[in-house]
Amino acid sequence: MQKLLRLAHDERGSTLVEFAMTTLLLVVLVAGVLQWILAMYAYHFTTYAAQEGARFAAVRGYTWSKSKTTSCSTSAPPSFTMPYECTASAADIQNYVQSLATGGIKASNITINETSSYVWPGTTADNTSTGCTTNANSQGCMVKVTVSYSLSFLPFITGHTLTIGATSENVILQ
Repeated sequence: MQKLLRLAHDERGSTLVEFAMTTLLLVVLVAGVLQWILAMYAYHFTTYAAQEGARFAAVRGYTWSKSKTTSCSTSAPPSFTMPYECTASAADIQNYVQSLATGGIKASNITINETSSYVWPGTTADNTSTGCTTNANSQGCMVKVTVSYSLSFLPFITGHTLTIGATSENVILQ
């Protein structure tokens, strides 16, 4: 019996148990901080992508009235070097925004508002439809792009996503 009591009070190996518990806590804490950093990065990317998508839609429009009216998707791959002389659709804006994805951002998880009536709502900056009902790509009309990104917090467990969204509006100046 005394031998059992001596073993119960023996402290050999307790350092290993304490180290294991502390290491586990530290790993969980570091993983949480890294996930938070990834979420902030995705948020900043989403706001940037919405701004760039609205600029792309304002410059190219859905009723481009210049001499060249080729589709943006057939004229060049979506990139910063895409020509200005193309007619953009909601799908072209989606492709352009997805082309902006960098490391850590999955292009397949990026979506924009799909309908052209929402990208070019047909209103001016003061929410009137003066001059924008027949041609929503006119000077002074609004362009509105909403970008959503589905962030997977735990990449090895499916079904745990956070949807991050951002909206940007521009006025067509020229």
